[in-house]
Amino acid sequence: MSFFPPDPSFPLPNDDATQSESRRSLPRYKLVLHRNPECDLMFVVRSLMELTRFPRAEATLKMWESQNHGRSVLLTTYRERAELYVEQFAEKGLLTSIEPV
Repeated sequence: MSFFPPDPSFPLPNDDATQSESRRSLPRYKLVLHRNPECDLMFVVRSLMELTRFPRAEATLKMWESQNHGRSVLLTTYRERAELYVEQFAEKGLLTSIEPV
């Protein structure tokens, strides 16, 4: 059985439609951690490390950013995953929200 490469001068059927569909992607959302003065700071760091798998340095940076600026963008992901994170953080008593990018 032999293989013949496609002729570049011959257009493939629905080539433009296939390319435009492959370029479409799901909308992205930012997961935002909000300041909670009632939570212990180390608890926030440990929770970030547990739920997002951030290393300690990054979790500490995000915690300080939320404490000093009132909010910290933790990550950007798809809506369903962001909503799951919001639920998981709420179970730990931490306030998070999602925003469209």
